[in-house]
Amino acid sequence: MMEKMEKKEEREAGKPVKIGLVCCSNGLSESFKPAFEELLSVLKGAGAEPVCGKFLFAGRKGGAAGTARERAEELTDLYCDPSIRAVFDLSGGDYANEILPWIDYGAIKRAKEDKLLFGYSDLTCVLNAVYTKTGRRCGLYQLRNILRPEGRGQLEALVSSLRPENAGSTRESFQETILTRKPRSLWELSCRFVQGSALEGTAVGGNIRCFLKLSGTPYFPDLEGKILILEANSGRADRITACVAQLSQMGAFEKIRGILLGTFSELEREEGPQAAERLVLPFAGQLPVAVTREIGHGADARCALIGGLIRTAENG
Repeated sequence: MMEKMEKKEEREAGKPVKIGLVCCSNGLSESFKPAFEELLSVLKGAGAEPVCGKFLFAGRKGGAAGTARERAEELTDLYCDPSIRAVFDLSGGDYANEILPWIDYGAIKRAKEDKLLFGYSDLTCVLNAVYTKTGRRCGLYQLRNILRPEGRGQLEALVSSLRPENAGSTRESFQETILTRKPRSLWELSCRFVQGSALEGTAVGGNIRCFLKLSGTPYFPDLEGKILILEANSGRADRITACVAQLSQMGAFEKIRGILLGTFSELEREEGPQAAERLVLPFAGQLPVAVTREIGHGADARCALIGGLIRTAENG
């Protein structure tokens, strides 16, 4: 059996890596088409074979492309296609949570164990729902970052990690995302502590507004013993305070083991780079709180793994 697996990996080595592209939230705008063509070209040049979904562009009317059911079925089909190594959502916006009832979580749970769904921002609700319903890890990451100078260096490591011959090391990396200041893969993040000196636990969360869409639904993850990741694009102090207060009133900070804060773009523009930590600390009690510049909406943002293990300490 082992020899057959090794021969199969040898045959597949060097072949293009198939990746699915979807938009589960707002569809891409017509103005993004030149950048989309560039994205396809860059991916192909790096040894990837993009498989494009039918519901990527919203057209002139804007909003979502396709119905909620169509987008959910497309996501499920690409995820469950054994020839596709990963599925990347290119969207953001507001529409993602309407697909949640239509996703076939049973089919996803039966799919290849080392497959990942990637997305960010509004996809926070989908990533956490998939993890909650299936136990599968998901990548909090926007593939469009590779079009920007700050993110172009991430491409080779990303495509390489998805190759079948690297599946063993990939699974190990996914199971244990270690935050250090050493030379890092796409999955590792630099951080500093503002309270406490260590974090260890399974990660949930992401964009705070979109994570809270799951509250009161069967898709909200069990927070007991988890590390809660929080970041935001829009939102000044009033909106972010309201979101953190809601988490507090839900009992979140009594269940989790620690907090990892990413970037809060609008809040930081208004009140400086430490605004989020100043706002969150009064709610955090004695929980350890770490901060990273590498989760969020920045062009250089790396990948956090929802459902993956985070382990870090003050001295790396």
